[in-house]
Amino acid sequence: MKRLLLIPALALAATFAAIVTAGAATQTVQVTKSGFTPQTATVNTGDTVTWHNADTANHQVVADDGSFASPVLKPDQTYSHTFTTAGVEKYHDSNATGSVTVTGPAPSVNLSASLPTITYGDSTRLVGSVSNGSANQSVTLTAQASGKTAQSIDQTTTSSSGSFAFTVSPTIGTTYQSHWNNADSKSVMVDVAPRVGFSRSGKLYIAKVTSDATYGGHFVWVQRHTVYGWTSLKRVYLGANSRAVFAVRLPHGHSSLRLILPSGQAGTGYVAGLSRTVFVTTR
Repeated sequence: MKRLLLIPALALAATFAAIVTAGAATQTVQVTKSGFTPQTATVNTGDTVTWHNADTANHQVVADDGSFASPVLKPDQTYSHTFTTAGVEKYHDSNATGSVTVTGPAPSVNLSASLPTITYGDSTRLVGSVSNGSANQSVTLTAQASGKTAQSIDQTTTSSSGSFAFTVSPTIGTTYQSHWNNADSKSVMVDVAPRVGFSRSGKLYIAKVTSDATYGGHFVWVQRHTVYGWTSLKRVYLGANSRAVFAVRLPHGHSSLRLILPSGQAGTGYVAGLSRTVFVTTR
């Protein structure tokens, strides 16, 4: 991807002293009647070179390999191009030549989720960093929810260490990707489990499943914890309102119960859901 800026450069100095040193985010090359100053620039991958027409005549900056070309620059106009691949890029105008030496690896950005699986209605943090470790770098976040197309949802800037964070609350399984300086992170999947409510009312129990889907005709398992682990006691089918009221026969003494919504009952874009544990004493 190329970035083009065509703006008045009233604040730019017309001397070599105004040039930013190599390795900075932007380096300026002056275009004069006698050629380019400096004729050879050195930048890091991900840096930008800005050509400023310091002459009284029009100029056009064109890469020898055709990878970039400015429009015709009138006096005091600029053109910018970001270099993302290491190597030497030669360029010219009608009567002069120049080159840009690009060093270092291509810019990169990473992303990870603090909680890769959340319950419907909860949030998770997506954290990452950019390869140059600089502050105030603009990072964009895109999201692709299950069954949907990807779209940009947020933007932030990096801290002094080059790190950044987003807080997201997906309502269905969603893939996230961060973007910085023509670099894309690996995709990060955040799974969403339906919220499985489990409560007791006298001798009866109430199950309620919540997500963007509906669960009429779906079932949950009632499980009891034993010395052998969690054991399924019965299958409870949910009504049209994704809710069920039921009874369960328990042995005398203390019991720990929970509900589980299997992945096959959770619906497209969701993973298995689990309720809180309910403690019961039966006499």
